[in-house]
Amino acid sequence: MISHRPDPRDQETRPLTSTGQAHLDKIMERVRRLLDLAEHPATGEEEAAVASAHAAALMLRHGLDASAVRRHATGRPEQIDALEFDVSNRGGHARERCWSLHLVCDAMGCKAAQHWTTPQGRGIRAAVRVTMTIIGPTPVLDSLRLLLPSLTLQMEIHVKPALATYTPPPAANRESATKSFRRAFYVGFGAGVATKIHTQTTQLAEDLKDTTAALVLADRKPLVIQEFTRRFPGLRKARQTSLNPTGYHKGHQAGLQADLADPTLPDLPSTEQLPR
Repeated sequence: MISHRPDPRDQETRPLTSTGQAHLDKIMERVRRLLDLAEHPATGEEEAAVASAHAAALMLRHGLDASAVRRHATGRPEQIDALEFDVSNRGGHARERCWSLHLVCDAMGCKAAQHWTTPQGRGIRAAVRVTMTIIGPTPVLDSLRLLLPSLTLQMEIHVKPALATYTPPPAANRESATKSFRRAFYVGFGAGVATKIHTQTTQLAEDLKDTTAALVLADRKPLVIQEFTRRFPGLRKARQTSLNPTGYHKGHQAGLQADLADPTLPDLPSTEQLPR
């Protein structure tokens, strides 16, 4: 399944009203102050974590790009870094779980590679430990550090009722068909989340095009690819496999409904109390 996203260049620019512009400027300023608070040397570890989490949640909720926010305030680009994330291989499904998260990382402007520990001569299905290394801008990695565990949990929660209503074809082996459905559901879920992220960021970038806020999402893909290639020279692409269409569709629908914010974040001081 391929979802079509309109090219922003084919759409008419829609200038923001003064009220909308002021609202976006306020959001940008709050994100910048949260990031400053999180990175300040005098900020305690727990307070820094909360501030970073709040900034990440705001960026996800409003489709903001932290590098654009930084450059709007300081003119300095963000650093490209790496994030390690362990992926469960329960049931031998790590490959599809990674595939799902790869789609999310790509939608966030990052690139990822997976590696695993396994008995000699056996593949990822038998892996004892599977880890993804994600390359991207530091603030985006901060967002993913919060987002990936949440999405993984949501994906596992949603696949259960989907499996309960799935009826394999009459001639199919039930165990094999169920595995095929589950694996396709995982990939579809990641594709649905990626579509949701693309929709948010593309729409916001178009809305802000040619306005005084100038919050057009920066394309740092070349920098990310450069760092990814430096860390993983000669990396082979994963082989493509066919997917159960019903499982993929169910997963895609669930991914479109995924919660991209963290509702459990504790409250922070008001904007006026954040460092300027």
